[in-house]
Parts: sequence; C-alpha cells; structure tokens
Amino acid sequence: MRMLARAIGFGLLLLAIIVPVAAAAMLLGSMGPEALMALGPGGWASLSAGIVLPSCAMLLAMSWLTQRAELATLRNALLQQSVLADSRQIELRALVEETREHTALLQEQARLLMGEISVGKRQAETLQALMTETRLARLVAEWDMTGRELAAIMAAMWRLVFGWRLPEGPEGKPAAELLLPSGPELGLAILRLLPATPEEMAKFEVDERFVRQAAHYRSVFRHFMERVPETGPLNRGLFRDMVQGRLDARLALLPRPNHGVVVPPETLAAE
Repeated sequence: MRMLARAIGFGLLLLAIIVPVAAAAMLLGSMGPEALMALGPGGWASLSAGIVLPSCAMLLAMSWLTQRAELATLRNALLQQSVLADSRQIELRALVEETREHTALLQEQARLLMGEISVGKRQAETLQALMTETRLARLVAEWDMTGRELAAIMAAMWRLVFGWRLPEGPEGKPAAELLLPSGPELGLAILRLLPATPEEMAKFEVDERFVRQAAHYRSVFRHFMERVPETGPLNRGLFRDMVQGRLDARLALLPRPNHGVVVPPETLAAE
C-alpha cells in the first residue's frame, strides 16, 4: 500500500508539472513568444506557480515521507535497543541472583571452614593437653622408679653406717635387728647424719664404701634431673626442694670415691 501511494503521488506530481509546461508550450506553438509576453504579471505568476509549486510540494512530501521512514526506523531501533536492554537487565538480574547464591554458598563454606578450624584448634589443644598429661605421667613413673632406686641406695648407705644388728639387745638379751627407717624418714635420717658445711665435712670420717654409694646416688639423681623441664608443674626446682634433692646437695660435699681402692664385695651393704 505504501509503494502504491508513492507511485500515485509521483504520477500526480508529474501531471502537475507537465500540465503547466504543456500549456506554455501550446501558447508558444500557437501564438509565439508574444502570447507569453501578453500574459502579464498575473499570468507569469500563475505559470511559475504551476511549474514550481508541484516540485516544492513533491519535495515537501518526499521530505515528510523520508522523515516518517527515518522516524519509523529510529523507533524500531529504539524498540530493539529497549528489548536488548530488557534482556540485558534480565541477564543482569539473573547474574546478581547467581552472585548472591554464590556469596551465600561461600559464606556457608567459610562458616563451615571456621567451624572446622575451631574443631581443629580444640583437637590440637586437647592433644597438647594429652601430651602434657602423658609427659607428666611418664615423668611421675620415671620418678617412682628413680625414687625406688634412690631408696635402695639410701638403705645401703644406712646399713653401711649403722649395720644390721645392735651389738647387744636390751637388758642383756641377744642382739636384735636394727629397723630401717621407712619412707621420707630414711632420707631425713641420712641428711641429719651428714655435716652441713664443707669445713665440718672435711672433719667427717667416712667409709670409702659410703662415698661410692653417695656417688651412685648422685649419678642416679642427676640422670633423672636431666629429663625434667626447667618450668611447668613438675620442674627441677620442685625436685631439688624435696628430701632427695637436698640429700643430693649434701652428698656433693663428700670427697670423690677413690677407685684405686679395692673394696671386697662381701663388705658392701646389701640393697
């Protein structure tokens, strides 16, 4: 329909142009130039209007039609752009929703990871506490064994000093067995027996066998102290303050054993 309307308009424009030109040609052909000169201003104006106005009208119509076509094209382009913009907006919304879902998923994963880290920390703390407890239990067990060995050495030292039996029992009775002090009393008894200063220790008459037992005692005690930590609930200061530690410090005042002296085994005190 649009092409038909354009064809009709173009035909009418040609007709509107041809008619004044044909009229002017007929006047020239029938009457000559004098006929055109005789038209006068009104005729010349009418003839010029008949020739120029259809072209102007056609130009205006073509401009209007072109403008309408451009406007239609622009509108279609704008509609397509709006459709594309709507599509992009929908895609952006979907992308934002997907990003939010990913963010929520990452937050959940981060929360789970933090929970696992907390659980790992608690497990590490529990393991560290268990290791500390195990170390303390092992240290206590080692001290129990060391304490038994030190008690045996102290018993041998006691027997070397006081022997096994009294020379004579009470009221003329036969010699009785001399009881061994029990527990911490044994260490305190030996501690009271030894002098407290190096000057007094230099005057103290001591058997070579007692000196060797003292060296054995100090060796066992130092070997245990090397495995005790400096700090903690069970530290070296705690063991040095015990009777065994104070006895070790007191035995350090004794002279070193003379290994050149041969001591008969039968004269050693039984442990």
